[in-house]
Amino acid sequence: MPGQHDATFPDSALRILHLRCPADVDPQVYRLLLGLVAEVTPVVQALPPSALVADVSGSLRYFDRDPSGLARMIRTRALARYGLDVKVGVASTWALAAMASNEAGPGGIRTVGATREDVEAFLYPRPVGELYGIGHAQARTLTAFGVHTIGILATLPESTVQRILGGRSGRLLHERAKGIDRRAVVPSDLPYSTSAQRRFTIDTLDPTTVRAALLSLAVELGDRLRSRQQAARTVTLTVTLAGRSQITRSRRLEGGPSAHTDDLRQTLYDLYADCGFQRARIRAVTARCEQLQDAARTPEQLSLDPSATTSSAPRARSTHSTAASVPVPSALRPRTDEPSDAPFTTPGQSEAGDSGGFRGASTRTVPTGHIA
Repeated sequence: MPGQHDATFPDSALRILHLRCPADVDPQVYRLLLGLVAEVTPVVQALPPSALVADVSGSLRYFDRDPSGLARMIRTRALARYGLDVKVGVASTWALAAMASNEAGPGGIRTVGATREDVEAFLYPRPVGELYGIGHAQARTLTAFGVHTIGILATLPESTVQRILGGRSGRLLHERAKGIDRRAVVPSDLPYSTSAQRRFTIDTLDPTTVRAALLSLAVELGDRLRSRQQAARTVTLTVTLAGRSQITRSRRLEGGPSAHTDDLRQTLYDLYADCGFQRARIRAVTARCEQLQDAARTPEQLSLDPSATTSSAPRARSTHSTAASVPVPSALRPRTDEPSDAPFTTPGQSEAGDSGGFRGASTRTVPTGHIA
């Protein structure tokens, strides 16, 4: 009957759950958590590497629980099955739920009521820098104009905020300050990806040293993909500079998905060249292979060069039989443990990649030649 749902569940407007895992959550455990939440609602959107958002409006009657009850059920199951202590925010919008999950209490769950009074009581006293989606520069700009709290930002005319922050950003943050978030949860699977990092012992200006690091990344990732019988469609390079700022470039492989070292190497070289560095001091480079797929479903480009079929195989056998290698400069520190796989990064989120890198001995050797 009309209105029966609201009478049974007074908090039915609280339809959004935002789950936040520990920052160092294992990627495989994170995938298991996605599956666990999918058992409760099919409307689950991954926010890698350690968060997700779900719309449970269609699950309230089925489980005969209110949204906070579903949050407790999910949290209990995650702890029992995987030993994963997740924080859950429950609210009527995505942004409010995300802010709530960031400060969940001892019970691991924070619920923000759906009434205007509840939203204002939760948002208005907070520093403007805690508003979901605001950047550090934007917060400093608002503070310089005397806008210290979210409540002050919400009471300003929208046109004033737009003059300070710009049209689109000003309108968006002004709505967020009032508890408005028009985004819907879009069910999305988490694409597989894998990454590796090389960190220099000292910041380097030498392009040869950087290219050697990129070569070793291509070899490591190529070996990993082939061992898993996978191929990558996209390669992303993240360069960390001396000031800890990062520049990221991404490109689809021109010949289609590939696991060949030469394809990965050349793409990384091209991405690095696209950065246009002149005298930049580089601290680390991270390569990520994304949109992985089964190698068996990947078409293979046949060579039209007749000499390639006659000369490449003996050359490869000779190269690998003599264990030829190229030394990596001592500016790199090998890491003893293999970097863990990291999920796909969506725009707007951090793209620094895995922390795995060169942290052990001062030199290592990497095989040369084409590894099929």
